[in-house]
Amino acid sequence: MSQAGEEVHLPVSDQSVARFEGTDDDLEWADLRSVVTWVRSHRVLVAAFVLIAAQLAWKAQFLGHLYFRQDDFHDLDLAVDHPLTWSYLTYIGSGHLIIGLRVIAWMMVRVSGTYNWGLASAVSLAFVAAAGLAALRLLRQLFGERAFILVPLGIYLLSPLTMPDLGIWSSAMESVPLQLAIFMALSAHVHYVRTERTAHLAAAGFWVAFGLAFFEKGLVLPLLLFAVTAAFLTEARSLLAGSVHSFLTYWKAWVVYAALMVGYVILLAISLRTSAAHPHAPGSLNGVLTFVGALLKHSFAPAAVGGPWQWLPVVDGSYSFAAPTTAQLWLAAAVAASVIGISIWLRRTAWRAWAILAGWIALADMLPVVIGRLNAFSPGVLGLETRYLADAIPVLAICLGLALCPVTYGQPLTTAPGKHLAQPDAPGQHLRTAASALVGLFVFGSIWSAQAYESVTSGSIAASYIANAAQAVKLAPQGTPVFNRAVPGDIVEGLFGSYAMQSKVLGDIAPGKLHWIARPAGTIDGLTLFSTDGRLYMAQVTGAPSLPRPAGKACWPANHNRITVRFWRYSPSYTGIMRIGYIASAYGQVDVQFGDTVRTLALQRGLHTAYVSVTGTENHVTVRSAGATAVCVGDVQAGNLGPAKTGRILPPIGE
Repeated sequence: MSQAGEEVHLPVSDQSVARFEGTDDDLEWADLRSVVTWVRSHRVLVAAFVLIAAQLAWKAQFLGHLYFRQDDFHDLDLAVDHPLTWSYLTYIGSGHLIIGLRVIAWMMVRVSGTYNWGLASAVSLAFVAAAGLAALRLLRQLFGERAFILVPLGIYLLSPLTMPDLGIWSSAMESVPLQLAIFMALSAHVHYVRTERTAHLAAAGFWVAFGLAFFEKGLVLPLLLFAVTAAFLTEARSLLAGSVHSFLTYWKAWVVYAALMVGYVILLAISLRTSAAHPHAPGSLNGVLTFVGALLKHSFAPAAVGGPWQWLPVVDGSYSFAAPTTAQLWLAAAVAASVIGISIWLRRTAWRAWAILAGWIALADMLPVVIGRLNAFSPGVLGLETRYLADAIPVLAICLGLALCPVTYGQPLTTAPGKHLAQPDAPGQHLRTAASALVGLFVFGSIWSAQAYESVTSGSIAASYIANAAQAVKLAPQGTPVFNRAVPGDIVEGLFGSYAMQSKVLGDIAPGKLHWIARPAGTIDGLTLFSTDGRLYMAQVTGAPSLPRPAGKACWPANHNRITVRFWRYSPSYTGIMRIGYIASAYGQVDVQFGDTVRTLALQRGLHTAYVSVTGTENHVTVRSAGATAVCVGDVQAGNLGPAKTGRILPPIGE
């Protein structure tokens, strides 16, 4: 050990270690400083990432209390039934050519079973995340990395208009990929306009095709690309001059986009042969005006400023319509008019952006409904369907940016540290205050509206039904006979035909395990049925039960091979089936007479249950045998099938 005050000399190796450790510390601090410096110089980018992450968490929580509904079941069951063929991919059920959704549904049911809401939500959220990042990329590209881009980005991320659409999986798989395609196609197209490189044109063409693969509204996307180019990506002073310049200069792009549109229209026309709905002219001009007015007044205008604040849920609470009050409608109209007016006052070209937005809403959101659904549904109710407008929100965000901020045409996407892009003309203090207030109003209203929607909607009914049914299918013995009937209408409506039947919705949980019976007839032991709670019950005929057998008798007495069984009361008018409990000494047959109806019933040896299709109101039934087969009739019921209150229930109630 050294004495006090003596100099300590480390061995060469120890000195090297000391110098090495000191260098590591210096490097760590240097790395930390560089990270801090980067964050400070990219505060806008960091804030944007935080916004995107926050809305993902918010929407994940939102999807957590919902479940599949209506079209979702049809699309997933269709994927179970078909191989991945072109006829399956181009199948149109209700007017939509949705190749992308068909591919995703087909893959999902083979990866994790028929109904996996967690996986479905994850797929939806993956598209939501991609669309959010694409929105940020485009806004930086158009306007530079300035704080202003957080406003249109926030409007896209927080808009309540996207929530109902996201809550229906099949709708989300149409709309959210299209939203992604809008941002990415415009971004690639802007790159092409700036560089005229073929690679960027190919990328833009890919994203146009991507949007078309998920939604026919993608046909409007090339028109959006042309409109933005003509209005904001040229140096022409007038819109007409910009249009001519854009058409002549970038003609290769328009040829590519036009070819995609023509090819898609041909494919759509061919595929419509399988559709239950076809385009047609609206029945009346009044219906069109009612729908257009309701969609703008009750859905778009309120949602554009953070509304609609209130919702009107359907009976089962799985979906809700916009239901703003009159005062809220006036507020929305005033705010929207103020934003449009002030933007035009500040920038003379702002009207072009609003015209582009109006054109998108008219062509992409109104026209398909007018020619596809207006004659089949109430125009006023259709106008309250906010999901029709979900794809308008990315266009709103883009157009808001174009209306308020100059495009950084030809400038790099980022600037060197310490330097800033040229800023738009700064508005006065009063306008800045008003703008901040409007942004705050939008954020508050959006959160309020989304929470209000969540509070009145839930997927618990369908989720509970499917969960019980899945457990019942798992517990039921192989080949269990099940009476096939429609699932509750609030889960799948009858308009889906055979795909609204339990043999599809529930049978596809484990294809081939259960024996589905559409019309019970003949000897069927252990017949069961799924009730409205999704549980599997023993089936019983309710209506008119037979009287007690004569005292001390196990069977109803036979007189010259004729057995008459009387009921407690006349069978109800809705009678459709009769159950007969019997014991036969051998295989044979008997005739069953119910009023004027006579049915031949094949018997099996032993104790069994048989079903006979009957109609009408009677107080007795007669069973006649040829005498070769001794038959004992124990009990009879006439009426309709329903779940038995006793006997086996799968899964047991309480589990």
